[in-house]
Amino acid sequence: MKTNSTTDIGSLKLPECVALFVDAAPSEFKIAVLLSVICCYCVLGTRLRVKYIYDLDLHALLIQVLIVGEPGAGKSFTRGIVKRLMGPLRLRDKVQRDKEKNYRNLIKKLKYKSLPDEPDTDVRCIQTITRAMLTKRADAIQTKFGEPLAFFLYAEEMGLMADSYKRVYADLRTLDRLAYDLGAEFCNETLHEAGCNSDVDICWNSLFCGTENSLNEYIDKRSIEGGNVTRKILCKLPDMLGDKAPQFTTIDKEGSAVISNMVDRLMNETYADDDTLQPTHIIPMEWLDQEVEKWCDEQRLEVLKTGSRARNCFYKRSSLSAFRMAALIYYLWGEDETKQEHVAEFYNFMATYIVEGLLAQWGQDYDEIHQADKDATTEQKTSIYALCPDRFTRDQLREILLKQNLKTDARIFICKWKRARLIHQVKECTGEVFEKNYSS
Repeated sequence: MKTNSTTDIGSLKLPECVALFVDAAPSEFKIAVLLSVICCYCVLGTRLRVKYIYDLDLHALLIQVLIVGEPGAGKSFTRGIVKRLMGPLRLRDKVQRDKEKNYRNLIKKLKYKSLPDEPDTDVRCIQTITRAMLTKRADAIQTKFGEPLAFFLYAEEMGLMADSYKRVYADLRTLDRLAYDLGAEFCNETLHEAGCNSDVDICWNSLFCGTENSLNEYIDKRSIEGGNVTRKILCKLPDMLGDKAPQFTTIDKEGSAVISNMVDRLMNETYADDDTLQPTHIIPMEWLDQEVEKWCDEQRLEVLKTGSRARNCFYKRSSLSAFRMAALIYYLWGEDETKQEHVAEFYNFMATYIVEGLLAQWGQDYDEIHQADKDATTEQKTSIYALCPDRFTRDQLREILLKQNLKTDARIFICKWKRARLIHQVKECTGEVFEKNYSS
C-alpha cells in the first residue's frame, strides 16, 4: 500500500459512480469534484451507519465541505453535480412543499374553520434558513418518521451563510457544530405561538462554495475557537490567473445510467414504498480500524515532535471525516472485500488532505487563540524534535525552544517524548542527557 506522502488523487481507485465524475474533471478540479460528489451521495445515504473505532455510538455519514476559489474560478461546477445527483430528492421536496402550500391556501379559504390536519412533510434540501425554521423542519421529520434524516445545505455563495450568521435569531454556529454528529440534540424554546418548542436532532451534509473573503466571514474567530473548523473539509481551487477556463468532459449515456442506478439505490435505501423509512444499514468497517489507529498514531507523534496544538485538535476529526467518506466508498463498491485495500488508501489520502488543509488555513489562528506565541507558526518547517541533535541536554532543548519563540516548558516535551519512546535518557557525568530513538 502506498504511503500518505506519495499517494495522489490520480492513483486512487474509486467506484464507477464516483470515478465517472472525477475522470470528467480537469486535473486541477478532481479533488473538488470528488468531495462534491461524495457529499451528495452521503446525503442520499442518510440511513447508512458505521462504527468508528474511538466512539461507542454509530455514526451517520455526515460531512461538511467548503470549496474556495477566486471569482470566476469555476466553482459553479458544483451546480451540475448537485442537479444530477440530488434531482430525485429535490423532486420529493417539491411534492412536500406543495403539500404545505396547499394547506396554507386552504387555511385562507376556510378561515380556520373545519380545517383538516396539517400534512406531515419531510423537506431536506435547503439553502438559507433561520434557526427556528430549521428546527421546525427537523421536528417535522422526526414526528413523521420517528427518526432524524440528514439535511442537505448547498450554497453556491458562502456569503449566504455568513449573512445568516449576522441576522437576528439566525445564528447557526451552534447548530453547525451539532449537525456534524448524529444524536446531538438541540432544544429550541420560544414564546412565539408559531415557533417549534422541541428537542430535535439536527444533522446535515453541507456543500458551500465561495471566495477567500466569504470564507473569512463565514469562519471567523468564534468559529475557530468553537471548533466549527474541525468539522470542515477545505478544498482550495488553484490560481487560474491567465489560464483557460476549465473544461469538463460529458458523461455518456452508459455512465449516466450507472449514476442514476446508484442514486435510485440510495433513495430506496432510505424510503419504503409506503412512505416510511427503511431500517438503517450498518456498513462493516472493522477491518479498517488498524489503518485508522496507525494514521492517528503518526499524527500524535507529529504533535509530540512539533508541539502543535492545532494539529493535536484537527487530526482527530480529520480522521473521522475521512473514515465516514471511506465507509461510503466501500458501500458504493457493494462492500466488496477485494476493494478494501483501495478504500484504506482512500482513507489515508483524505485524512492527510483534510488535516493539512485545516492547518494551512487556520492552524496559526487556532494557536494564537489558545495562547500559543503569536510570532510562532503552527507548522514549523522543521519540527522541534528534528532540531534537536542526536544527543541533547535539557538546556539545549530550552535554547531551541527560545530560538523558535515557543514558551512551552522543555520538561513537557521531554516527558511526552520519553512516554512516546522518541527519546531515552543517557547516564553521563556531565548531567542529564537524552538520546533519540530512531526506531520510533
